[in-house]
Amino acid sequence: MRFKHVIFDVDGTLYDSLNASIKPLDELLTKMGRSPLTQEQRRIVAGMPAAPTLDYLDIPQDIRADFSKKWFDGISRYASEVKLFPEVRAVLSFLKDAGVKLGVVTSRTRDAEKLIGDVGSVVPMDIAPFIGASVSADEVDNPKPAPDSLLRYMQLTGAQREEILYVGDTLSDLNCAKQAGIAFGYALWGSLPRENPRADYCFLNPWEIVNVALTDRRSSSLIEKWALEIQAIGQIGLTYVKDDFDRERFARLRELSCEMLAAGTNEDIDILKDALCFDKGYITPKLDTRAAIFNEQHEILLVQEKSGKWSLPGGWCDDGLTIFENVKKEVREEACMEVVPVKLIAITDRNRHHKPAHPYGVLKATVHCLPGRGDFTPNIETIDRKYFRKENIPVDELRTGTTNMELIEMCFAYHESTKWDPIVE
Repeated sequence: MRFKHVIFDVDGTLYDSLNASIKPLDELLTKMGRSPLTQEQRRIVAGMPAAPTLDYLDIPQDIRADFSKKWFDGISRYASEVKLFPEVRAVLSFLKDAGVKLGVVTSRTRDAEKLIGDVGSVVPMDIAPFIGASVSADEVDNPKPAPDSLLRYMQLTGAQREEILYVGDTLSDLNCAKQAGIAFGYALWGSLPRENPRADYCFLNPWEIVNVALTDRRSSSLIEKWALEIQAIGQIGLTYVKDDFDRERFARLRELSCEMLAAGTNEDIDILKDALCFDKGYITPKLDTRAAIFNEQHEILLVQEKSGKWSLPGGWCDDGLTIFENVKKEVREEACMEVVPVKLIAITDRNRHHKPAHPYGVLKATVHCLPGRGDFTPNIETIDRKYFRKENIPVDELRTGTTNMELIEMCFAYHESTKWDPIVE
């Protein structure tokens, strides 16, 4: 696990709430004879608590109390427009189940919560079951972009800087994290910044947080990394070398890489040679394709291999076939079903998410397919096919090298989403 704590901003990160806040503000400004907020002004106030927003807009002191009350009343009128972004709840649930501690650091205030209820709550009811600790803007002397809120979270939880990932959607959030010395992930699913925000991570989809938070920085040993690099040097050298003596040296590098891996993994050296040395030319990762197929009961299709293990139907992408063509072929062979691939769900690094790691690079393409006709017949690859609800997945019987609960949870999150941007690592 890379990060033990993942902390979220609320507005614009967990909740699509900008319009509910900006509309009543624009209405009040118009009544004052002023222009509605520009796009740039919207970006700025999106990351501000209420009081600094009034300072920024230069609202006269003698009308601020009345202005604030009317603004909050307006937010209450537009409360129905405040909704969790797609996939957020599934991601929070998955992270919590994986043992990650979740928190909130927000520009919302406890006072606003008292005035307008759950729509302005620091931790709204629908995410409360997942959140362990929270810090609001009025709990610190200097709210975001100052680091005080994140430092306060560290005091409350005992978390160390290197254990924390803060996810937000504004430069105010980013600056807060940077000043606190904490890794920052920019949430891009609400709106795109005008330029590269120079964050540690940029997330187009909430599910990408799972990949970053749970992937260990040292998922493989240094010996394995060195061996694979030596193998790559040897293979590339053999592709371009002209001299016969150099050819022998590059071939020996490939042999040494297999010997290093065999010593470090206890894998049979002949198996490693078959895996590593069959390839020629410039070294590139292999491609594994998997199909996510759902029925009308919102169940996902798994196939049972001869080993007894269950997996999403799929396999290596054959030369000359596209990803969609290969998925159709694999489902036909393993599940005896004719399907229609409709959308890419994700392209991920297989070795980051599945154990045991292969001694070579593998990309995994997961594709949503519409189910079709076909009666199942046991074949040389599989002995059964079956649809499962998420809560009934045979977790202990999964072939985790190809299909684990992280992948299945991601597929269900896609299925339950109304808007999904493909995850590309």
